Amino acid sequence: MDYIKLTEQLKERIHKHPPLVHHITNFVTMYQCARITAFLGASPVMAFAACEVADVTKKSDALVVNTGTLNDEVVHSIPKAVKTANEYHIPVVLDPVGINLSDYRHDFIMQLLSACKFSVIRCNGVELMNLYGKVMSGSGIDGALDRLSPTGNGLSVEDAASHLAIKYHCTIACTGKTDVISDGRQTIRLSRGSKLLPKLVGTGCMINSLIGAFLPVADAPIDAAAAGILTMCLAGESAHKRLENTNHLGSFETFLMDAIR
Repeated sequence: MDYIKLTEQLKERIHKHPPLVHHITNFVTMYQCARITAFLGASPVMAFAACEVADVTKKSDALVVNTGTLNDEVVHSIPKAVKTANEYHIPVVLDPVGINLSDYRHDFIMQLLSACKFSVIRCNGVELMNLYGKVMSGSGIDGALDRLSPTGNGLSVEDAASHLAIKYHCTIACTGKTDVISDGRQTIRLSRGSKLLPKLVGTGCMINSLIGAFLPVADAPIDAAAAGILTMCLAGESAHKRLENTNHLGSFETFLMDAIR
């Protein structure tokens, strides 16, 4: 399939019928997520209070959940929002940020997975392997595929993604030097983008937002995941070409946003 062409078709659908994307996301990158959602043509909303997340989710077309900055409020809000989304058949993206960092995060994420359904789980390589059950470490929340330690049994990222997609009845989107997307039936590998993308804080969070915006207009979650990742990668390539100096990361982020739509 020509996923670049598909991405353009899905963008046109977003422009015709802009979806409302509810985020319970990382406080560090909230502004970036709101901007990139709006620049794509969708509408972002951020509601974190447990007393209102169900009402906001009901009115939304997609829900994006990110565990990057958990606290006592959001650990109550997230399950309420996701269960509401499941009840109303609203697609949900989960980013299990830092599942390897603490028992608190790990246990919360695994409880979510056992109680709720997700359309797409977007993660990095270390998070993927920890979801699979292989205890692995990254640097902070960084878990690029090329930094993974050997698993000891030759398990590939493709196999882990496919197995988890089948287990959780979802699409797994593992981003890194090579992006691997699987729904258990088919696996897509993408190798696009700029070497500068990993240097920006929040690119993974922004990809979650893009996937969330594509989910209501795509025919299948795997298509939304591919479109979200490709949108970021192609925008990164375009931004990189405009740079006079690769040290100008602030300009790179501005050019990246300019290229999203």
